[in-house]
Amino acid sequence: MSAMTSAAPPARGRRGYPLIAAAPPVIAAVVTGAVSAAVWSRLPDRVATHLGGNGEPDGFAHPAVLVTVSVLLLAGWGALGAWLGRTARIPARALYSGALAPAVLLGYLFTVLLLANAAADDAADVRFPMWHLAIAAGAALAAAAFALVLPTRPAPEGERVDGAAPRTSTLGLRPGERVVWHRTVHSWLLTALQGGLVIAALITAISGGDPGAWIVLLVVAVILALTTRVRVSAGEFGLALRPALLGVPRLGVPLDRIAAAEVRPTSPLKDLGGWGYRITAGRRGFAVRSGDGLWLELTDGKQYVVVVDDARTAAALLNDLIARRSAHSEG
Repeated sequence: MSAMTSAAPPARGRRGYPLIAAAPPVIAAVVTGAVSAAVWSRLPDRVATHLGGNGEPDGFAHPAVLVTVSVLLLAGWGALGAWLGRTARIPARALYSGALAPAVLLGYLFTVLLLANAAADDAADVRFPMWHLAIAAGAALAAAAFALVLPTRPAPEGERVDGAAPRTSTLGLRPGERVVWHRTVHSWLLTALQGGLVIAALITAISGGDPGAWIVLLVVAVILALTTRVRVSAGEFGLALRPALLGVPRLGVPLDRIAAAEVRPTSPLKDLGGWGYRITAGRRGFAVRSGDGLWLELTDGKQYVVVVDDARTAAALLNDLIARRSAHSEG
């Protein structure tokens, strides 16, 4: 029997909106900070911060001022987007566009300005061809258009009912029937952050920056790839998690260690102490967003938690398999 699915709920929540709105500017801030660190030793004592219509500098400041203002402006835009995403009734695609387009525009301009300063012996010699503005504007328009066609999806059921009681169920497996359930957990935020790190590594390498800097950026991007897409499976083996990219390492819980399974609304920060794969006192689990969580009560009194789509079916399947195992042991 193949993996089962349940109908998607029609209601739409907004809990994921702040994260979506904050991600592009924050990623652009990370890229800008990484590039500035890579070229810092080659920046003049004073850098060009403003250029006239002819592309020649007419404003100067200490490098730290340029970097600080650039990063804080992008981070502040992300914070504003997060606040609007939580409090304002803005359509999802408009929110995506308002986050992505400015992040691309400002991130490109700040990065190119840093590289232009690093290439000059003196700030007065910095040149910033105006075609960079055309590229930045074109990229921002393309990003806005892309954001407007991104899909939106209903919020997971657990996001609509705060403090709801745990939900347990069974599938009603027939004797001898074997079922395996699969779902893939995908984080667009981690994907975007991974892409930002790769871009920062390429810019650093191409600009002749410290090899150690771009190697570290690539290593972090590879580590993020392990949690960007995770394959979650449930069956007679218990619960298993594997990175979709590599297939290893394999994490999870064998069936004989699971006492019961249920579904609860779950928050990564509140219930697991953060995002990704987490280990806390008496509890382990994986979550990259809020929503319905598959909660496993283990035989040793500990818990294992995974936030995944269609968690209700996984819990029902595991409860049936646990009941079947108990019946066999009693027989």
